[in-house]
Amino acid sequence: MIPQEELRRFGTDGLSSETVLESRKQYGTNELTPPRRIPIWKQYLEKYQDPIIRILLVAVVLSAIVAVLEGESLLDTIGIALAVILATTIAFLTEFKSNREFDALHAMRDDTAVKVIRNGSPSSIPMRDVVVGDIVLLEAGDMVPADGYLLDASETEVDESAFTGESEPIRKVVSDTLLKGSYITGGRATMITAAVGDQTKMGEIASSLIEGSRPETPLQIKLRNLAEIISRFGYLMAGLIISVVLIQDFIIGTPPQTPLEIAGVILHACMFAVVIIVVSVPEGLPVSVTVSLALTMRKMTRAKSLVRRLIACETVGSVTVICTDKTGTLTMNKMEVAASSIEVPSLSSELPQDPSEWITLNAAVNSTAELEPSRDRLLTVGNSTEAALLRWLHRSGISYSDIRKAWPVISQDYFTSKKKRMSTIVAYGSRRYILMKGAPEIIASYCSPPPDLSMIHTLAGRAMRTLAFAHAELAPEESEPAVMQWDGYVGIRDEVRPDVREAVKTCNDAGITVKMVTGDSPETATAIARETGILSDGIVMTGPVFRGLSDEERLHIVPDLEVLARSEPHDKLLLVQALQARGEVVAVTGDGTNDAPALRNADVGLAMGIAGTEVAREASDIILLDDSFPTIERAIWWGRALFENIQRFLIFQLTINISASILTFISPLLGFPPPFTIMQLLWINIIMDSLAALALCSEAPHPALMTKKPIPKNASVITPYMKRAILLTAGLYILAGVGCMAIGFPFLEKPEQQASVFFSGFVIAQVWNGINCRGINGIMPPVFRGNPVFYGIMGCIVLVQILIVQYGSDIFDTVPLTPLQWMGIIIGTMPVLLIWPFLRYIHTKSENV
Repeated sequence: MIPQEELRRFGTDGLSSETVLESRKQYGTNELTPPRRIPIWKQYLEKYQDPIIRILLVAVVLSAIVAVLEGESLLDTIGIALAVILATTIAFLTEFKSNREFDALHAMRDDTAVKVIRNGSPSSIPMRDVVVGDIVLLEAGDMVPADGYLLDASETEVDESAFTGESEPIRKVVSDTLLKGSYITGGRATMITAAVGDQTKMGEIASSLIEGSRPETPLQIKLRNLAEIISRFGYLMAGLIISVVLIQDFIIGTPPQTPLEIAGVILHACMFAVVIIVVSVPEGLPVSVTVSLALTMRKMTRAKSLVRRLIACETVGSVTVICTDKTGTLTMNKMEVAASSIEVPSLSSELPQDPSEWITLNAAVNSTAELEPSRDRLLTVGNSTEAALLRWLHRSGISYSDIRKAWPVISQDYFTSKKKRMSTIVAYGSRRYILMKGAPEIIASYCSPPPDLSMIHTLAGRAMRTLAFAHAELAPEESEPAVMQWDGYVGIRDEVRPDVREAVKTCNDAGITVKMVTGDSPETATAIARETGILSDGIVMTGPVFRGLSDEERLHIVPDLEVLARSEPHDKLLLVQALQARGEVVAVTGDGTNDAPALRNADVGLAMGIAGTEVAREASDIILLDDSFPTIERAIWWGRALFENIQRFLIFQLTINISASILTFISPLLGFPPPFTIMQLLWINIIMDSLAALALCSEAPHPALMTKKPIPKNASVITPYMKRAILLTAGLYILAGVGCMAIGFPFLEKPEQQASVFFSGFVIAQVWNGINCRGINGIMPPVFRGNPVFYGIMGCIVLVQILIVQYGSDIFDTVPLTPLQWMGIIIGTMPVLLIWPFLRYIHTKSENV
């Protein structure tokens, strides 16, 4: 920041148009350069780092080699390649679109109007146009647009919680510094700009953020482990096939004699193995995961959660601990009168006659705050506590502005932290009255007889800021009476959001621990934490004590720590690191600039969309558009639904892959022709699976998702229920397939008809199994309602299958079937639906053991 002495050359009368251009050229613009982001081409290529995608890329190469060596069509290779490109492109474009929406949030902030002196007169300019040397006029409610020094300060108070974490405003005097992103909460000020854009304190912190430095997510870990299992299965199948072929040709049959014949046998075995590997790999899985993430991202955005990283949709569903702010997240971020010594405010047109009327007059006149109408709400201009009193009057139908006109102010003695009171002298005809409000113990010391403060102590224990009121008539020439008359009190606080307690309970029922991290006092934090259900029998600790602990002590204490009060942003980072060291998946909320390290290092960073700074939002994974804790709970719900949808698809596709690969493997060994052609496998393994992915990932969340504990980070994506479902269903398909190949279908004479019925029966059976896959872990959604997308897509699969068989004989090696034969296939495969009740029975029995 430029020193004050150097700024003197700009003067205090404001810049001219020419000087503005010179300053902008020399010191830059008032816009933050986005953190060093990975180039777009690199972001796209990173999507190919997914383990399943890597396996598919190998399959593409192997499939191409086989096709070239056998002189076959490259359609299979092209199909796998298209699946890879589709999955990676959807993921990239979805994140790109989300980041465009995120940038729009910044643009709105940069367009905020700022009052400056230009060319000798006040004018309003966008925040982005402020330059070094600009004289900025600030008043209560304004955000400081750049770093600078105060030239004039009149009862100026500033909220610098974005940098300090301290919720109480700081009194500023002439020559003090103001920081970009802080807020004027009281008084007026004139500032000369000393740093803009990247040169500000906020810019320095923002420049240290590098996109991409985040921990591996639970889903990425699970899919990597799954990819290893699939790879081992593929290699095992390939090894078995090569071994069997070599045994058949070299030991059982007539051994090849020449080197060329030996090479031909080995090449044939290897190509057969490659076909099985291609069949084994779930090509539709990346598409399923990506489409599920993209759909969930859109639904979460509609639910007030703007997702910036696609994978964060699932990560938020794996959260085990939420470290949440208090103000604005658990509370309404708006001070309101919550209790008072009078029933309702009231005021007659005459001199007040009772405490209710004196308190009403005091609240309206003894104040510097204003309420500014804006659409359907009243905006606070000035002190938030005084504004709460004005809204209290407004709710009772009393106009504070009318009272101020009727009671002209003679003088005011403003509130200071030292005096803890404010007084205003008003005129009523020829008489003068003094109205005083402030800390109850201070006001009580001026009153006689002394009031009973027991109820006030009760309100303070409920996290309320208490204000007392008193008045007295002044004798001529008197500025302060010897004794005042006590009128009463009010309790003011930032009310807890009405749905927070239920949201916290839902999180607790779901096995998620909620911890409060706030800059407020331990007393206030404890009261709010108890009211919201966050604090039960855990520990309340202050930031200085917490940061003074050793790393091992923090590791030991964080499970029991429920409230961290008087905390600084760095304390939040220490808490996140300690929890992660214990294996927790941590979500963190933050709105301040100094919250960026904690947001960046958390498994899921949740920034405030309304109160959050640019830096906090840039460091986040998800932006809460309404700054509300219940929105976090809904995001977790959607995240868990996403993971369950991915599991549904895994049951569906792995059942197909295992049964298809084993049938393809054993049919030649049993002397049968291959059950599927390459084009049929292309339809079954890529296109149909991709359509099924769309169907199964459209399943809506159900209430039971929030009644079980989070899935551990290192747990397998394949649950015991899924293993039973996959192995049982695939086993029945294999037995039925072998039986059909051995016995054949009745009333079918030609082998082409047998092959077409076998192909169609396998596909239709998978459609029936898709209904089974909707029910996972023993829970089945309404079978024939609740998800029209699923039945629409499955109906399309059946329709396309009929068209393939009836009209695609040249491509798919099929022959047309009669309507009666189609009816037989549909009815004959319907018993697949009986598998789910059996799985449900086994699952319930295993849970009760």
